[in-house]
Amino acid sequence: MATGELGDMGGYYFRFLPQKTFQSLSSKEITSRLRQWSMLGRIKAQAFGFDQTFQAYRKDDFVMAFFKDPNVIPNLKLLSDSSGQWITLGFASGRLRKI
Repeated sequence: MATGELGDMGGYYFRFLPQKTFQSLSSKEITSRLRQWSMLGRIKAQAFGFDQTFQAYRKDDFVMAFFKDPNVIPNLKLLSDSSGQWITLGFASGRLRKI
């Protein structure tokens, strides 16, 4: 690959940021509302960083690179429809439809 040329997935590289917290989901008021709507424990926020400036015209490349990135697959949590348990994208990838 020539210098400056993008890789197969658009050249994006992602990193999981497990230490990132979202105070908006843990405030007393929000926790109360989530409990009221039976959503407490059924919604999570996760942070991932990436190494390039986001360019809206390349959004499709960005999304494809995100879901295929080796740092995203074992860390991205999904709520299973069948069991109601949190699973990782890597566990569920066999059941995902090819985009």
